[in-house]
Amino acid sequence: MAKILASKLLQLVLVLLAISAITFFLLSALPGNAALYRIGPLPSYTPQERAALIAKLSAQLGLNKPLIVQYWIWLTHAVRGDFGLTTQGEQVTTLLGSSVWASVELAIAGLVPSLIASFAVALWAFRTRWRRLQALVQGIMSTLFVIPSFWLGFLLVYLLAVKTQSFPASGFVPLAQSASGNFSHLVLPALTLACPLTALFFRYLLAGLEEAEMGAFVVAARAKGISDRAVAYKHVLPNGFLPTITIVGLATGSLLSSLVIVESVFSWPGLGSLLVQSVTVRDFNTLVAIVLLTAAVFVFTSIVVDLIYWFADPRTRRPGQV
Repeated sequence: MAKILASKLLQLVLVLLAISAITFFLLSALPGNAALYRIGPLPSYTPQERAALIAKLSAQLGLNKPLIVQYWIWLTHAVRGDFGLTTQGEQVTTLLGSSVWASVELAIAGLVPSLIASFAVALWAFRTRWRRLQALVQGIMSTLFVIPSFWLGFLLVYLLAVKTQSFPASGFVPLAQSASGNFSHLVLPALTLACPLTALFFRYLLAGLEEAEMGAFVVAARAKGISDRAVAYKHVLPNGFLPTITIVGLATGSLLSSLVIVESVFSWPGLGSLLVQSVTVRDFNTLVAIVLLTAAVFVFTSIVVDLIYWFADPRTRRPGQV
């Protein structure tokens, strides 16, 4: 177990180093630099005055040094939690702190209900004898799986915010300010995030249950006279759920792609919205920090999935297995 953790932590460090270097050098290859975007157009300055100001600020920021030296300076600061300043002069760490908690709140509100709902519906669909109703549920899940998130968000806004006025169409209220206000603003973006995830987890869990049912151990259990209920819960479910763990981990690690759309539709001030704003104004320091944070979450999630597999599946604890 200690060897597995050590190897995974080393993998985390190496991946973060590689991603940070690739992102830093790719963004540095784009036209312009941080000094240019921080100064802005300055219409009252002559071209010579503006060029002199850009050169002075570039020297202060270290942008006149070789690119590898710039990366080393950035890396030494990033290790200490200092990702530099935004184009507006604000600390990136401070800006990320307020956005991270909003995204974490939305991610939890989307992931937890989707896990519970997919588990319950997949288990019901696996055990039910009502084949037509099962086909209807599978059709609904297939629709939720392929429907674009932005279209689903607009549909929920039209039905639940415009027509019935049950929830606000957009905005954000901090939990510390008002619990009821936070919940009412959270419902629609959480539903938009949870519906495709529920369909995704349902498809893989149901397929895993159906595949596990074909195993020889299930045939042997039924031959011993064990009831169908006991076979489903004690034999099929533990084995059929294992492949879904990987899908849950991958979906959790790649949530930022969904958060970009959902947060943009509902004006939710999380990492997704911050990423879009950073791309618009070419805030390179914030972009690198968000990419690095996303990579860290993805790799950390894969480590957690491996540990869950290690505890849940005895086969992974054999010599030579991870």
